[in-house]
Amino acid sequence: MKLTLAQSKHAKRISAFYSRVHDQSFAHPELFSTDTVARLIADEELAVVIASHQKSILGCGVAFLRPWNESLEIGALSVDNIDRRGAVGKALFEALRRLGLKNHGVVFFRVQGEKSFQRGRNMGGVCWGYRPAPGSSKIADAELIMGFPHPESQKRRVEPPFNTITRAPFAARIVRKIDGAEQGILYPKSFPVGCPQGTGAPVISGRVWPTYHSRGNYMTIENAAGAFPVEIIKEFTERIQKKGVRDVRLTLPVNQEDAFFELLDYGFRPVAYLPSWYLRGAHRFDCIKMVRGGPRIPRSPETFIERAVARIDSDFTVE
Repeated sequence: MKLTLAQSKHAKRISAFYSRVHDQSFAHPELFSTDTVARLIADEELAVVIASHQKSILGCGVAFLRPWNESLEIGALSVDNIDRRGAVGKALFEALRRLGLKNHGVVFFRVQGEKSFQRGRNMGGVCWGYRPAPGSSKIADAELIMGFPHPESQKRRVEPPFNTITRAPFAARIVRKIDGAEQGILYPKSFPVGCPQGTGAPVISGRVWPTYHSRGNYMTIENAAGAFPVEIIKEFTERIQKKGVRDVRLTLPVNQEDAFFELLDYGFRPVAYLPSWYLRGAHRFDCIKMVRGGPRIPRSPETFIERAVARIDSDFTVE
């Protein structure tokens, strides 16, 4: 079996493979189009690893690239109907993981089932939290976020402050697993942080740049400029939720302890601890993901995801 990192010239073979092994229910129908695959690879929005034998494609693994923080999210692994499906899928996953650790600062993936979670953990993945499913009222539809401890690289992770956020049992377990952080570098003063794109909307004394996700009925606040960012976030959140947006999401650098508690009081709750998530210059900073208005966690969790989310929520308790 040969593993190849795809280039645009491979797009026709890749799209033909996906058209052969998937129907229209596949989560990424854009991979059926040769032109789209070629463009995504050329624009470095997509990485594809091809597993082949004697010029026949056995499987493909895709990863989504985010240039703003140089992260790689391992996505779907597709394998043809062959005897060694498991071995091919494992090889594709490992190839994408190694690609991410070598060329990107953050590598993560999302899982919905216990078997996928166990496979990821057996390969060294660490649970960073969960992602509520956009627009869903059921916590059982959430996905667990799993990532890998990051070795030292050119863009160094900065040692997070020892505060209430990082002392929470869930966060502390993640912090302990990552060595080699740089000390003496100040964390950013601005928050929230995220991909610098979206539609601007004037609020109070500044501006909020949210990114809209209309299909899932949720919104991510990427920035809140001005003298009173928490007040901007509150007013903006209240306005859009009155218009029917189900939940609002944002990401804080972990030094923003005061903002964290103000947002907790306003109804936001932490859902994930993201090490090295925010890239600024040559340094990376740990962040915490928060959500307001997502699905409730049941008192008596039944499914694997419900039990996992309930434990994460409990371990995020801060004093």
